[in-house]
Amino acid sequence: MTHVLIIEDSYLFGQFVADAAVLAGAGSTEIVETQEAAEAAAQRCMPGMIIADVKLVHGSGVRAVERIAKGRRIPILYVTGYPERCGECPPGSTVIEKPVSHDTLQRSISRLIEDEAAHLAAH
Repeated sequence: MTHVLIIEDSYLFGQFVADAAVLAGAGSTEIVETQEAAEAAAQRCMPGMIIADVKLVHGSGVRAVERIAKGRRIPILYVTGYPERCGECPPGSTVIEKPVSHDTLQRSISRLIEDEAAHLAAH
């Protein structure tokens, strides 16, 4: 089962994302609010998927993802109110603009989990 790290500085939106992730098939989730907390969380438990906001009050979701995913194949989903800042996002990342419906978010997460499972099965 996929462990999903959620990097989101809005508590309520983080819970919204975690709920969508669990319904999409995530085995577990962890929500962190800062770049530093994201990097520490990944040290404790390497995520199988990362869902991140681009702009955080403390740090950058993009920078956190870069440090965590360095050299690893990890599906990345950015959910952001600032899609214009996704020029910095790694190639292959999926970007969804806020506001987003729960159904759209759940479908996107499910698709990424399924794609990763298919990739792992093929290798």
